[in-house]
Amino acid sequence: MIRQTKKLFLGLFSLGAVFVIAGCGQNQASDQNANNAQQAQQEQKDSNNIAGEWESVYELESIQKAFSPFKMNSYTLKKFIETFKDFKMKLSVDGTNAKLSYQYDSKKFAKAYYDISKDKKKMTEDAFVSRYINGQTEFVQNFKKYKASMDTSTGTYSYEATGTVDESAKTVTFDEGLIILDSFPLTTAGKDHRFDPATYNYEVKDGILTIYADMKTKDNLPVHFELTFKRVPSAEKK
Repeated sequence: MIRQTKKLFLGLFSLGAVFVIAGCGQNQASDQNANNAQQAQQEQKDSNNIAGEWESVYELESIQKAFSPFKMNSYTLKKFIETFKDFKMKLSVDGTNAKLSYQYDSKKFAKAYYDISKDKKKMTEDAFVSRYINGQTEFVQNFKKYKASMDTSTGTYSYEATGTVDESAKTVTFDEGLIILDSFPLTTAGKDHRFDPATYNYEVKDGILTIYADMKTKDNLPVHFELTFKRVPSAEKK
């Protein structure tokens, strides 16, 4: 009888310990969720405050706008845009300092470029891609303030632009403009001014940050550049 009572007591004690541990786990999870919700509300309170970490959305629409100043037929445009389906940008804002960055496998674009190039008749795809990558290696040396590089072993192009945020004017001025690879600047300035500072407007609506600029080509045609971002949730920040 005493032995059975002891077993019953130990069983109840173990069961109680399980409930206590489970309760603590639930409380910790609830506290974490509450903290995340509170921080999210604080971030949404002032929609004009763009401080923090952002990641790009609607990338293909942005890419298409970057292509718009160039005269491309529908086939070429489709080929080029498809190579950017996994393209992502990151934006970090700390006070008045902004950094916009991306990494991209440039071999994808080089292969699409080869497919429509006249050089297709006189050189192999591998030779064309290699030449393209080497050309990017030379191009990144033009940047004086940005961090840009080409990994020739993988074809990965890395780019980090720096800029200044003016909250009162709702603008971001990037020190050497913005450009995708060496071919698609987000400006209508000529080649001699491709690395000049460029100012873009910004606005936040429904949680989406849009950085944009309306410009005109040398033929006086309107061009609209646009990059869109969503805020990285606080819990995901490293």
